[in-house]
Amino acid sequence: MALEAKTADERRQGVIGLSQSGDATSDWAMKVYDTVARTDTDPMVRCAAVRAMAAWAGSPQVPTALKLLKSGTVKIPDVRPAPGTVRWEAAKLLENVAREGGYEDSQRGEIVATLLDRAVKDQDRLVRLTVLGTLGYFPQKPVPATLVDVIGTEEDFALQRAAESALIMLTGVTHHYDVDAWRKWLAETPNPFEHAGEMPDEVSNQKKKPVWQWDF
Repeated sequence: MALEAKTADERRQGVIGLSQSGDATSDWAMKVYDTVARTDTDPMVRCAAVRAMAAWAGSPQVPTALKLLKSGTVKIPDVRPAPGTVRWEAAKLLENVAREGGYEDSQRGEIVATLLDRAVKDQDRLVRLTVLGTLGYFPQKPVPATLVDVIGTEEDFALQRAAESALIMLTGVTHHYDVDAWRKWLAETPNPFEHAGEMPDEVSNQKKKPVWQWDF
């Protein structure tokens, strides 16, 4: 059904049924998800396939996610150009892999390069938001500089916030969206990733404040 059914709804149901079966994580099932995600004509069928892969995402799924993300602007022989909805699912798949450290060292370079490119150039806002957050798992140059550039050039506060949050993850400090302060700090700090994963006191304290309180 997933591969050969005539209607998109039947193919989508085939993907979902396979993902809920006892063979959901088998090699042949993953090949089905991969084929559907790359080549189906219907975006919702492709999204279902990517979500099925994301549930058990690891290094074998990284190439598919990268191809889908790139296909929005680059012609890839075995991939149908992915619309924003499909690219967003691919970005979330890659975020799952990055969060769990489930990629191979040999894949890291291409992952970071693709994320940096999509963080700046992707036309879909949700893709960019997810990609910016995912960059927070990669403490290496030139990730911080790109995130600072996003803060300085974007008018969309959600994108600015995603970039600032990723910078906090990478450095353990915050400069409250101040581009000049970030650039000065990065230029003067020999190892900006020394406190990666730590939460600045001002951010921790801010999160502990109540949303509202009675004023007596």
